[in-house]
Amino acid sequence: MTRASYLALAIGLAGLTILTTKPAFGISHWWVEGLLRAALAFFVWEWLVRLIHAFRAERWSAYALSARGLIDAASATAVPIALMLGAQPQSAWLFGVVWILKPMPEIAGLRQLRRVMIQERGPLFSVFAIFTMVVFMSSALLHVLEREAQPAAFGSLPSTLWWAVVTMTTTGYGDVVPITPLGRFVAAMVMISGLGVFGLWTGILATGFAAETKRYNFLHTWETVSKVPFFNSLGAVAIADVTNMLRRIEVPRRTMIIRKGQVGDCMYFIADGEVEVELPNDKRIKLGSGAFFGEMALFENRPRSANVVTTQTSTLLVLDVVEFRMLMGQHPELAQTIDAEAKRRAQQNA
Repeated sequence: MTRASYLALAIGLAGLTILTTKPAFGISHWWVEGLLRAALAFFVWEWLVRLIHAFRAERWSAYALSARGLIDAASATAVPIALMLGAQPQSAWLFGVVWILKPMPEIAGLRQLRRVMIQERGPLFSVFAIFTMVVFMSSALLHVLEREAQPAAFGSLPSTLWWAVVTMTTTGYGDVVPITPLGRFVAAMVMISGLGVFGLWTGILATGFAAETKRYNFLHTWETVSKVPFFNSLGAVAIADVTNMLRRIEVPRRTMIIRKGQVGDCMYFIADGEVEVELPNDKRIKLGSGAFFGEMALFENRPRSANVVTTQTSTLLVLDVVEFRMLMGQHPELAQTIDAEAKRRAQQNA
């Protein structure tokens, strides 16, 4: 979405909020309706422009059936359709609440949530089945135990189902409270079951999100590692090992990465960008994409000997000291290359 789209969305939602406030809407209904019409006009124009662009690119059907296309169409047509069907204007404008869906296609977290829900659909459905079983079984039990004491609240299974749902979700049940000893015992078990069910759902989603985030970071780091010339000689298995060890960071311009005198606990590979090494003899060396730095402190187990500052926005791959030792042990050829470069730099600095 563009800034204009967000501005139209903010104006439209503000108008919808005022629309239902009688004193405020009664005083300023003319300009409130004007804001709503302006927001609707913008969303209609935006939808038509995207539809025409997709038609010219021979992708109109793909756009029209996509999530973005359906949301754009609903945002542009919901209110006019309601007006044409005879709804009162104040009620018809409330269909503009679909405008809040406009940012959804651009929210990366929602796409990640959809993938997690698809990947974990089996465990999630299993927990939902347990939830349904507990709800219906507890409803039947409470109906038998409480129907004579409280016929209004527990006299039918539908009313008891309402009690079971709000109790399982641990949101409370207001005035609907079991009064028989057995009824209260069943209610206690239902509340405990609710905690367990929602704990399982939370655990499944949290584990799924962690796995999805790890997968995304692995693919992103793999792509970055493959661009570093230093790793070009490695095979796929070795690159996978390296990718699991590296952390990818984005560093803005003029950021000090290494300060002289600090304890060396990691080394860096430059995937993209440039850094400047400030040596003790006031000499400055620039390192570009594919280079690495910070290895001397790890090899010689001594404090940092120079300051390193980024000269532009850079993408760095960080290798911590523990992973550094493991990588050197698993891939001696990398250790030899890094050691040779460290000695060369030491002689050059001297």
